[in-house]
Amino acid sequence: MKFGGSCLINNQAFKKIIKITKLYQNEQKIYVASALNGITDLLLKMAKSAESEKEIDNDMALLEKRHLDVIEQIFKEESEHYVKAKDWVDENLGYLENLLADIREFGFEPYYQDYVISFGEILSTYILNQYLLSKGYDSIYIPANEIIITNDEYNNAYPLFELTNARMKKLIVPFLEFPKENLIICITGFIGRNKIGYTTTLGRGGSDYTATILARSLSELGVDKDIKVILWKDVDGILAIDPDFVPHSSLIRYLDYDEAKHIANFGAKVLHPKCLESIEKLNIPLEIRNFNNPYEEINYTTISPKSDKDQIKGISTIQDGIIITITSGSLVDMPGVLAKIFKVISKSKISVSLVAQSATEISTSFIVKKEDADNAISSLKSSDYFSEFFKIKFEEVAIINITGSKVLDNITKVKIFQAFDKKNIKVKALSQSTDEINFSIVIQKDRLMDAVKILHHDLCKEFESIKCSDEIE
Repeated sequence: MKFGGSCLINNQAFKKIIKITKLYQNEQKIYVASALNGITDLLLKMAKSAESEKEIDNDMALLEKRHLDVIEQIFKEESEHYVKAKDWVDENLGYLENLLADIREFGFEPYYQDYVISFGEILSTYILNQYLLSKGYDSIYIPANEIIITNDEYNNAYPLFELTNARMKKLIVPFLEFPKENLIICITGFIGRNKIGYTTTLGRGGSDYTATILARSLSELGVDKDIKVILWKDVDGILAIDPDFVPHSSLIRYLDYDEAKHIANFGAKVLHPKCLESIEKLNIPLEIRNFNNPYEEINYTTISPKSDKDQIKGISTIQDGIIITITSGSLVDMPGVLAKIFKVISKSKISVSLVAQSATEISTSFIVKKEDADNAISSLKSSDYFSEFFKIKFEEVAIINITGSKVLDNITKVKIFQAFDKKNIKVKALSQSTDEINFSIVIQKDRLMDAVKILHHDLCKEFESIKCSDEIE
């Protein structure tokens, strides 16, 4: 089970963790914790502003206060676990101060960033561990950088599963093979280490990723065939449509791994797609449940091999895209242009979310995030090849992503374009996934709200458990 920062905010939240623990009292449990809400961002700010000692002093005071406030709420003052948690915070903030001094002396490096932001999970998970001990559970604290071995890509590291499995077999499996009563293993989310011992972090969704990495490892080691991952969130699960577009959007109860990855890739913030690559080949189920309603038996999202294939699962969006179009100035086909584009773009480490190209290669369009657009355009214009032979233009767009095998029916596509025609919404580009469960449509950014609402209205009968209305909300 993974508990996010919103599950660790105060005494009431920690009491809910005990309720959840009792619900699963007959199961062997590993708890993965995120940093407290906002702490990772604060630590990142500290790493990047280490030169300003006054600013660091203020941030350090805030960091200490946030954790001590939680400790004061959940423990009796001067109790054994209160003292241990407080001492842990003091000790680790001392380590952090020394690390920030190193950054001032030697300069900022990606390794330092990962090391600094790892303190959020190190602090929160130990506090959770001490809380469980104070309630009579046999809790063990293990930092994930003793278990999860990764490559050297700081800020977005990838696990090396063979090495991680060896660590799991040595450090975790013995506890599970001969478990004590009320055993709970608490492991820090988000962090790992590379082969030479430097701390790495797993990027966005890193604590969720930690939980699925651990589940995969235990499954591959044959510890137990009945393994499940539960991500405790502040929502019921994944919704069919962002409620900012359609209030009271329906919950998606069942998704298979491919469907979930498509929805997560295109804007579902509740889940990062990389969490699923660890578990899908082993068919390990993942549940997204509401931390504030742990007794719910039906309304949550399960991601597993099970799914209803005859439905549209969801409509997700990317709202801040920039479409860059490169056109041959002579309108003569130029073979290999796509390869040259990606060669230029890759040097700046820019991700491309959608590509559309004419069959003759005269015109090529691709979409990047808004924050990457200036860099991408500048890189292309500084290339002699593109500046001399091509016209480069760009504009803000949005992408609508419709997921579910039902979208591949021709009649469904007819309904999509008929819906757009009612609102005079022009389509700029299209893309269909080769696995045939995803259809992406590029439109003007300022028409996104109209587009999602009319699609919801006209396609509502194709969704799972969704109420249809004669009026567009």
